[in-house]
Amino acid sequence: MKRVWKAWVFGSVWVWSLFGAPSWAEGSGDDFWAALQEGGKVVLIRHAQIDREFGDAFLLDSSCFSERNLNEDGKAQAKKIGEEFRAHGIQVDQVLASPHCRTQDTARLAFGEFEVMPELRLIRALPEEKAKANLQVTRQLISQFNGEGNLILVTHRPNIGELIYQRLQPGEMAVLEPLGSEPGDMVFDLIARYSVAP
Repeated sequence: MKRVWKAWVFGSVWVWSLFGAPSWAEGSGDDFWAALQEGGKVVLIRHAQIDREFGDAFLLDSSCFSERNLNEDGKAQAKKIGEEFRAHGIQVDQVLASPHCRTQDTARLAFGEFEVMPELRLIRALPEEKAKANLQVTRQLISQFNGEGNLILVTHRPNIGELIYQRLQPGEMAVLEPLGSEPGDMVFDLIARYSVAP
């Protein structure tokens, strides 16, 4: 059985339902990498470990000085994510990151090239309506992805929690299979999770 999230719209209210039981086991690396080797998947990555003693988790600062940033373990963890992708021969079509420095740095250290996607910003730093709108954009992007390689989204634990109802640790990843066949469909399957230690 697979875990499938589907949304129907009734007026302006989205109703989410869960079908089936999870088909993955936490830490199941074989399932995770095998799915990515097939291509056509979306990977949610929680940014790597951060320095919790300094910085504001909600702030955006172009200099990164006042934000909460990766610590040395987090930098090593982000690099290791990229090393594992390369070691497993994973094709990456695109890497998108939240505008926060910790997510951008995770994407840069892991994959090199990436683009900032404002809708991946930490939802707790936003007004409720803006957060909901950003999550809808992200759900649509996941559901409709149809690339030959894989799409990488580097974001935050609250965002990921709202998308897949799972609590990921720093540097942990979830691979999703898009199942949307028509515009407006928001359906995807959570295949596996995988955590990279620093």
